[in-house]
Amino acid sequence: MEEITDKIIHEVTQIMNEIYGKDLTIYDQVFLSKSIERRIVAVNVKKSDYGLYLVKNRNEADRLMASFNITYTQFFRNSLTFSLLEHLILPRLLNQKPEGTEIRIWSAGCSTGQEAYSIGILLEEMLTTASKSMRFRIFATDVSPEVLVLAREGIYDEEGISNLKMKYLKKYFIKNGEMYRVNHQLKKNIDFLRYDLLDQYSINPPESIFGDFDIIVCSNLLFYYQIDIRRTIVNKLKRSLSAQGYLISGEAESRFIGKDAELKMISPSSTIFQIH
Repeated sequence: MEEITDKIIHEVTQIMNEIYGKDLTIYDQVFLSKSIERRIVAVNVKKSDYGLYLVKNRNEADRLMASFNITYTQFFRNSLTFSLLEHLILPRLLNQKPEGTEIRIWSAGCSTGQEAYSIGILLEEMLTTASKSMRFRIFATDVSPEVLVLAREGIYDEEGISNLKMKYLKKYFIKNGEMYRVNHQLKKNIDFLRYDLLDQYSINPPESIFGDFDIIVCSNLLFYYQIDIRRTIVNKLKRSLSAQGYLISGEAESRFIGKDAELKMISPSSTIFQIH
C-alpha cells in the first residue's frame, strides 16, 4: 500500500493555506497525518493524487477541516473527575462564595453537550439542597456550528445516555420513543455558544462579558495541537480563571498541563488543577 509521506502532508498543508486560507500547521503531526489519510480513504483516490483532488473540490477541503473537530464525548466521561467535582470542588465553591452570587463555568470544546449537561446535573442537585441561595451559569463553547445545534437540542439515544444514573435520567430527561431529550430545568442555566479557542483577540467567550470562571473544563482537545498552540490555549484559559479557580483537562493532556508552574494538581492522578 502506498505510504502517506511528509511530501504529501506538506502539499496538502500548502494547498489548504494558499487556496482556502486554512492553517494546518497548528495540528499535531500524527493527528494531521491520520486525518488526511482517513479522508484519502473516504474519497478513494491515490495518496499522491489527493492534493490535486483538493484543488478541484472545495467540498473536500471543507470535509477535511471538519474532520479535525473531534466530537466524541459522553455523560460523566471521567468518573474520578466527576466524583471530585461532586464531593470536593463544587461543595468548596458553595462554601467559599457569598450568598446570592453565581458559580461560573466554561466548558471549552463542549462538542454535543454531554459534558456541560453532566456538570449542570451536579450543580442542580447540590443547589437544590444547599443551605444558602446560589445560582450557576455554564458557558459551553465549540468552534463547530453543527455540533452546537445538537448540543442545544440535547437529544440522545439509548447508547448516548448509558453512563447516566437512572435517577438523573428520570429527573432531567424526557423520553420520546427511543430518544431522550434534556428538559428545560437543566437547559435554562447553560448557554451553547460558538467560540474559537485560537481567537487572538479575546481570552474568553464575549457573551461571558468578563470571564472570571470558577471552573474551566477543556478536556481531550489540547493533544490534537502542536505544543506551542497548546501553551497558547492554556495561557488563555488561565487568564480567564478567577482567583483560585480550577482547570479540568482530559487524562491525555494532564501531564502537559502539570508542567505549568501556575497550576497545581489538586490530588494525585486527577485531571483537576488549581491556579495559584
